[in-house]
Amino acid sequence: MQLQAKYVILGLLSTRTMSGYEIKKSFEGDISFFFDASYGSVYPTLNKLEKEGLIVKTTIVQTDRPNKHEYAVTEAGKEALSDYMKGPLIEDQVRSDLTMRLYFGQKAGESEMAGWIRQGLEQHRAKLAELILLMEEHQAHMPRSTKLSLQYGIDYHQGQVNALSRLLEQLDS
Repeated sequence: MQLQAKYVILGLLSTRTMSGYEIKKSFEGDISFFFDASYGSVYPTLNKLEKEGLIVKTTIVQTDRPNKHEYAVTEAGKEALSDYMKGPLIEDQVRSDLTMRLYFGQKAGESEMAGWIRQGLEQHRAKLAELILLMEEHQAHMPRSTKLSLQYGIDYHQGQVNALSRLLEQLDS
């Protein structure tokens, strides 16, 4: 079983009313280090949540641009989110292009494998720097739970940097 966009959207809307665009931006920003969802999943999920009575949509008429739709969580949505939060943890899923390439890379040369590992190292270092900056800029007003989540992400990416550095050392020896 994997984490569903439904609960992520309910969680976002439990903090404030948001437009679909704002939800999409959150998927690409703050929560992207622990939840990966495509842009195409946002609006179908919003429509489903609305049909289930877990959120309500308000249309704001705008004269100079298309109408804006804002979404808010209902009491039933708050209850569904609460039930999810009280349930057992869903096991983390690891999807890694690097791991897949290494696993099936029997015909790859050592320099090609080292190149993959360096790319992965660069990606994790970039994400680590991004999360550290986010923590430094916003920790003064973050709830403790958000700080813990962010620290977990920082530690995760630091662990990946450490592991990939060891793999490079193994290739060089």
